[in-house]
Amino acid sequence: MLGVRHTGRVVWRRRHASRHYVGYVLVADDAVRLAGNEQDTGIYAVLSIPHEAIEEARVGRGLREQVVGEQAVVLELADGDPMYLRPIGTGPLSIDGLARKLNVAPSGEAATAAQR
Repeated sequence: MLGVRHTGRVVWRRRHASRHYVGYVLVADDAVRLAGNEQDTGIYAVLSIPHEAIEEARVGRGLREQVVGEQAVVLELADGDPMYLRPIGTGPLSIDGLARKLNVAPSGEAATAAQR
């Protein structure tokens, strides 16, 4: 695929959602795409988040910023309702590594928030 910077298996949810989705994250030149299945209902969801809508990606700091009881990456969005993601599987990508991969400005350079 052209313009793909990262793909990986993740578990993700919105801040106020009680259910999580198991699927994939794709970091492309124009957006972050999430796709996943909610296990209990079988609902399959796909989200495309333009880089312009992402204010920051950082490692979660507390219990409220977890997914399935584990530390997650917080994707702060311009609409104020963040996404929480954590990598799954046996790959080498850590929570910090996923946060760095998601912290991409529209120009393709690391966001200044990642350097703070």
